[in-house]
Amino acid sequence: MAGIDTASPVARYPASRTIDIEHTRSYLFCAMMSRMIIDTPDSAFRLCGRTQGGRVLELQVQPPGSNAAPVAIWSRRFTDDAGCDALLTAVSEREIDIVFLGRLTMMFGGRALDEIADALVAAAAARREKERETEARRARDHLTVNLYAREGKHGRHLLELQRRSSSDADWSVRYDRAVERDRLCDWLRWQKDRFLQFLDHAAEHGDESLARMLINEMFVTERRVKKEGRGAGGMRPLRMWRGD
Repeated sequence: MAGIDTASPVARYPASRTIDIEHTRSYLFCAMMSRMIIDTPDSAFRLCGRTQGGRVLELQVQPPGSNAAPVAIWSRRFTDDAGCDALLTAVSEREIDIVFLGRLTMMFGGRALDEIADALVAAAAARREKERETEARRARDHLTVNLYAREGKHGRHLLELQRRSSSDADWSVRYDRAVERDRLCDWLRWQKDRFLQFLDHAAEHGDESLARMLINEMFVTERRVKKEGRGAGGMRPLRMWRGD
């Protein structure tokens, strides 16, 4: 677990009993003023959470079978649910034993448990940040489209549009001759800001419809460039064209 040394007493100390985490969380995040307790029948320690004036956790001690009121030996107010949940989850999922936490606090004071809580909160925050970064990167990759000129099977020549998030082309057109593919590529490579629009068209109307639309626009541009005397001639009149 991030933030906790697996060779430390925290990891080695024997856990108590399995605690139903869903049952635990449902009580913690209930209505205002409600309370939740994580303990075991044979343990003198219990972790209490309440939602009064912010997220607060208390580690309490009460000898088993005693009628005396529980005594709080540690308390912490968390700034958000995520920080509070980091410690609750660690105890509920038996990553850290509540008896160990109680004995540690009794021996060394609340600062020892504060350090553990800080490590758990930091590790949980790092995981959430990594998840956000992964999701953001996935979203960016989905919106990033690149143009590829590839060689296909059986001597076919491919021109493809592919999202960065995809392992396969999202649109593809095949030619028998490389010069035919390269002719369209000469025009299409300067339309990068329209690649997403092109894929939307293909998704709605089909790959063939997009191919016809692109070729028609290429012809229009070729005629204009030739009329302006800027055509490269031959089978690839836009070979020297720069998108203007």
